[in-house]
Amino acid sequence: MFQKIGHVRKESERLEKMRQANTMTRHFAECHRSHKGLFIGLLLFMATLVSMCLFFIFFAKRDKRNTALTLYQCTELVLLTLSTVTCVITMIRLRVLPISTLSEEVAFDDNLLLVGLIGMIFYDLFLLVPALEALPSGKIAAKLFAAKALLEILQSMIQVFFILEASRRCAGSQADVRNKPGRTLITFLLILNLAMWFVNTFEVKRADNNSIHIDYYTEMAWKIITHIALPMIVFFRFHSTVCLSDIWANAYRFRTR
Repeated sequence: MFQKIGHVRKESERLEKMRQANTMTRHFAECHRSHKGLFIGLLLFMATLVSMCLFFIFFAKRDKRNTALTLYQCTELVLLTLSTVTCVITMIRLRVLPISTLSEEVAFDDNLLLVGLIGMIFYDLFLLVPALEALPSGKIAAKLFAAKALLEILQSMIQVFFILEASRRCAGSQADVRNKPGRTLITFLLILNLAMWFVNTFEVKRADNNSIHIDYYTEMAWKIITHIALPMIVFFRFHSTVCLSDIWANAYRFRTR
């Protein structure tokens, strides 16, 4: 108690600064500094939906299933590449925000995210091994599966690191509240994860049921692997979207540190 003597004015000034900044935050529209990311993200999301429709059309025809598989893999590679680059750029942009105290709720979300990451890496490693074994045969599917698995492992790890880092950031000045550095990129990344969630929910089970993996693991073993891993992958993408929405809403407010 005695340590606070002489610091009352400083504490009151800090609280007044927080009140003014949070009042300023409410004056801005909710989508302030995120319109570009929202617009580009929605365009990409619509393109993903078109790709999904084409995938199901081609997959329904036996002679077009290789085309459907190639379309699925290319869609995944584009989304993963964009997401990886966006995570790196956004991390650089958010470095100007100071670090705040981690709440118990955020810590719990981070732990759930790590559980989903384990499932993602678990599944991609099972995808990667048969694909690498099949590379000498020159199959395009093997090359695409290997590239997708490696890129997905890289992207998921970078994204988890980004979420763990960004969830601890908060506005340090009224300029941060006003400028919201990196918010448009967070919006874009959020929609990217939503698009990947759609792809993983509706396409993965069909697209990854390939002869490369069935011949390597046997059909029964591959079914067990996919039934264990796919729910965790879907959960990872969905929970990442939730965490990114929390960062989008809370990173540009004043918090006690």
